[in-house]
Amino acid sequence: MATASYTTIPLLSLPIALLLCITFTLLYVSSVYLSSNTRPRPGLDRNAPHVIATRVRIASIITLLCTFLTSVLIFMITGQGWWAVLSLMGITHISPTTVWDTIKVLGVTGVLFIGPLAERAWEAVRWNGWRGLIPGVIGKKGRIGWVGWRNYVVAPITEEVVFRGCMVPLLMLAGVGAGRIVWTTPLVFGIAHFHHCYETILNHPSFISMAIISSLAQFTYTTIFGWWATFILVRTGSVWPAIAVHAMCNWIGAPAPKVSSRGWVNALYWVSLVGGAWGFYKLLWRGTESGEAMMRF
Repeated sequence: MATASYTTIPLLSLPIALLLCITFTLLYVSSVYLSSNTRPRPGLDRNAPHVIATRVRIASIITLLCTFLTSVLIFMITGQGWWAVLSLMGITHISPTTVWDTIKVLGVTGVLFIGPLAERAWEAVRWNGWRGLIPGVIGKKGRIGWVGWRNYVVAPITEEVVFRGCMVPLLMLAGVGAGRIVWTTPLVFGIAHFHHCYETILNHPSFISMAIISSLAQFTYTTIFGWWATFILVRTGSVWPAIAVHAMCNWIGAPAPKVSSRGWVNALYWVSLVGGAWGFYKLLWRGTESGEAMMRF
């Protein structure tokens, strides 16, 4: 995926690129507030099937809108065909190399979360059998549930397409370097999750401090994940490895500070966290090396 012209001569104004990134963020977050069925209010269960279904439909429409606007702009600037433009965005950039890249980045992510991954799998099977391995996906009748559909399909695809597939190429067109893109764009992704604080306060008005702390923790975790997802997109040239990792991280969740009442279990868990971080550091560049990189560092 050659993009040398993007990194040498800016083809788009940086203020315009930033304005579009902010606009896309506002549009995506607005999907929660556009319908009276999904708008946060006291007593609203965000996991209720009708709430998820409505939010999924709106988020999908907004993702298509952001993709359309970005692709039209890239087409106007570069003059490339529609399929080539979508490939530059990493959406239609799918090849045998992409499959291998996806397997590699999932493996690197698994090394980082080796402790939480083992703990998550053990608890899931222990309490719910094999169906518990993917909560919300396999229901009692063997059907995909709305929670699973949101967490492992719609959210990873729509968020990666909007926050990575749309935003990264715009900044590339504006001449922003790979390092700055990886470190800065995830901040927008993290900020986009702050609206959960408002939802929490509506339902638990006496826990404002906890809602703020929780939102700050979520901002930190989503921003760190955003760094990893953006790095994956830039290194592989495709959003699909990032989507796969997003679904995996949604399943694992944020690492817990404590997993058992037994001291030796917690000690082993923390050893796995440190060891996983070390392994991740050692595999970071090798595990994301691809001949189809979007741009070079």
